[in-house]
Amino acid sequence: MVHQLREFALENPYQFRFAVRFTPLEFCIDSDMEEMVRVAKELGTKIQEEESFRVTVRRRHSTLETMEVITAVAAVISRKVNLDNPDSTLWIEVVGDWTGMSLIDPEKDILSIMSLRDDEY
Repeated sequence: MVHQLREFALENPYQFRFAVRFTPLEFCIDSDMEEMVRVAKELGTKIQEEESFRVTVRRRHSTLETMEVITAVAAVISRKVNLDNPDSTLWIEVVGDWTGMSLIDPEKDILSIMSLRDDEY
């Protein structure tokens, strides 16, 4: 879906006035550490043995600590961690009581409308 939005946005970047960033989420769950670990295990199975990963957490309106989340979910994925150039990123968006999680390539899977525009608002 993000790839289709990117194509549309390249042709019509000013059609997006209120939404400026799109990040695909495979799971939407309660902001509960046990649930995050369960989903991380499931997403981790998509990472090939020879591939590396990193965990990126974006947190708003939550008392969960970023490093606590990273440590807990990374511990259940038995793949090499590479913070500088990972093959995949376990993306975690915590917004209050809700958490979205996905396994993505941020360069390809996150669409920033502002970066497509020549000028700024």
